[in-house]
Amino acid sequence: MFNLMVMPASPALAVELSAHDAASRALLAAARTLAVEAAAAGITAVDIVGSQDNRWYTAHTGSLKAWGAATDLGGGNFLPEIMARYVLHSVPQLRTRASRERIGQPDPEALTVVVADGSAGLTERAPLALVPEAQEAHEWCEEVLMGASASKAGEWLSQRGVIEPALWEELASLDPKKKQLFATDATLGVGRYVAGWEV
Repeated sequence: MFNLMVMPASPALAVELSAHDAASRALLAAARTLAVEAAAAGITAVDIVGSQDNRWYTAHTGSLKAWGAATDLGGGNFLPEIMARYVLHSVPQLRTRASRERIGQPDPEALTVVVADGSAGLTERAPLALVPEAQEAHEWCEEVLMGASASKAGEWLSQRGVIEPALWEELASLDPKKKQLFATDATLGVGRYVAGWEV
């Protein structure tokens, strides 16, 4: 059973914002499947881990209004938490009890949802435009999520377009019993992933 999920912070996961983006629909479906499976296994508590940098802040609590969609997700003022709540919203058995910036020691009895994006420089139209060697970071993120032993410093990731590498460093330092990468995408120029881990 997976009790840690990695998912993207991408607002494009919201159907209201990109109904015809097949890659975003696949990522959303994979994340929701993991949430449903956690609930079916008896998990009810959720801890959300994601950046709380001011660049992701909105005064519209629990809403994607700042990104163009009127939603009511019951809480969250930072995009990573709002997107996690968007995924979890369809699974009423799951209740968010905490939101924090670091993974720390995941609670084995809860679902820990880690919201993290890979390189933002994978194409010319990416948020950072095309960053040399961004593909290296994208492949590294995939390897970490699939279970490869991979340690890189945050500076190495930053130079390859990973805007917030701290969560990736934490993920790479964990030693899960089981890891599986369910979906990956770079079509919008940002590395986006959905993975399930047993920790």
